[in-house]
Amino acid sequence: MEICVQLSALPIADRIVPPAGGAAGAWLEFRGVVRGEENDQFISALEYEAYPEMAEREIRRLLTVLAARHSCLAATVIHRVGMIPVGETAIYVGVAGKHRGEALALLTEFMNRLKQDVPIWKRRAVATAGCDHRSVTPNANAGGRTRPLQLDAALAEIHSHVQPRPGVKVSLAESGGRVLREAVRAPEDSPAGDRSTRDGYAILMDDAAESFSVVGAIHAADWKPRRLKPGEAVRVATGASLPCENLRVVMQEDVERAGDTIKILRPANAMNVRRCGEEWRAGDTLLGTGTKLDAGALSLLAAIGWVEPLVSPKLSVLHLTTGDEIIPPAQTPMPGQIRDSNSILISSLLRPFQVELEQAHLPEDFGSAKLTVANRQSAIERADLVLVSGGASVGEKDFTRPLLEWLGYEIVFSRLNLRPGAPLIFGVAGGSGTSRSRIAFGLPGNPVSHFVCFQLFVTAALQRLTGGKPPEFQRGVLAEKLEDAPNPRETLWPARLNFKSGCCELTPLRWSSSGDVRVLPEATALVCVPANVGALAAGAQVQFLSA
Repeated sequence: MEICVQLSALPIADRIVPPAGGAAGAWLEFRGVVRGEENDQFISALEYEAYPEMAEREIRRLLTVLAARHSCLAATVIHRVGMIPVGETAIYVGVAGKHRGEALALLTEFMNRLKQDVPIWKRRAVATAGCDHRSVTPNANAGGRTRPLQLDAALAEIHSHVQPRPGVKVSLAESGGRVLREAVRAPEDSPAGDRSTRDGYAILMDDAAESFSVVGAIHAADWKPRRLKPGEAVRVATGASLPCENLRVVMQEDVERAGDTIKILRPANAMNVRRCGEEWRAGDTLLGTGTKLDAGALSLLAAIGWVEPLVSPKLSVLHLTTGDEIIPPAQTPMPGQIRDSNSILISSLLRPFQVELEQAHLPEDFGSAKLTVANRQSAIERADLVLVSGGASVGEKDFTRPLLEWLGYEIVFSRLNLRPGAPLIFGVAGGSGTSRSRIAFGLPGNPVSHFVCFQLFVTAALQRLTGGKPPEFQRGVLAEKLEDAPNPRETLWPARLNFKSGCCELTPLRWSSSGDVRVLPEATALVCVPANVGALAAGAQVQFLSA
């Protein structure tokens, strides 16, 4: 893998040129920008110090080790040292890979290990005059301090700040839909002995006789071991344990019986036997960690007596809607009002995750909203995840960020270079990286933005909390032209996914705005349209996310 490492006291350029060669299918960038707060205090700058020779050597070593697990083509790391003002980049990481997933995996693991493996230290924060962030007014444009994050950088931040909750042992009846947190290994061979797959007669495998004496009968629940001699047969039922090894079963349709004697009418090569251990052997791994326990997986666990699996805990989620214009769906809107579609959208999207959900509406006045939230303090403290719908932008009444900060959440990012869903807020409370850190998202209010942000970012956090598999982009082909003008933001375009001749075909759907809820019933995928690309022709290869 081609590796470029720089430690510099100079500002990091706004644009870093990817490695030449053109072999990369994905080029992922992460920028760590100095935020305006440190330990609940407003700051003007951070100071970094490094042991240059060792730092560069350890970065190269770490990237080389990670490249052995994640097959990437190139990586560029630029770490700034010295005094770095708020809003400027402290670290830049770019990773090139043939596929987005490999590059993202390497980028995420590198950022997780950077602090512990590389001798670069954050020495001090330069304080600035200001007030406690918990008293910030809802008009504060705090999100303007940092540049919008790219999609992959946001996912990397979520991965690094969210840790899986410890698993719990529950009954099979309570396990449906949860994520398995242990490897399940077979306690015994399956089948435990040779079994008949047909109703018929068991005879020695190499017995060439045409007629046989019936010396016994075995039903499915019987266990009657005995040695058969040439010319002997045992009547067996489907699923019955055979009395000894090296037998085959002749179907009853292929024999003629007279009293205790049978005659084979039609010779056949079929054995009609499930051999001992042909399905699995004792000790074989049947289900791996991270498996979602659907009906089939639960059936398998029951079959092997694994009646108390270690699974993800049931998460507690608090969902708060905002906006004085929002009314219940059953009411008729007056001028300026709209029905609440986000509550049912969120509760439906959460259903596969087996969560305990509580929902409430907040008044648009910031002071009144704080009082409403204060009355739900126990729900806030209990919640593994808090979702706030609306109020995520920078309008005069957009108070989601200061509300989350008032509740003790550190804001990791507050704006993405993404369409739809740019004003997405992600925050962490209770200690970043700890097993009980609580997380929160401020979701942009329009339903299409809700849908997109949930499918990618909220789902990534939920999967991380439960130990499941993160959302993965796949490759497909456009069935029709995607009509769009070039946009400086990366776009996740709603589409309908079909499978045709083993290929994923995606039909772009028409949507007029992020409030156009009409597109959602058909949206089974999100097509990734790179920034500044615009229209894509029918037949174009694209990356997409199943929705």
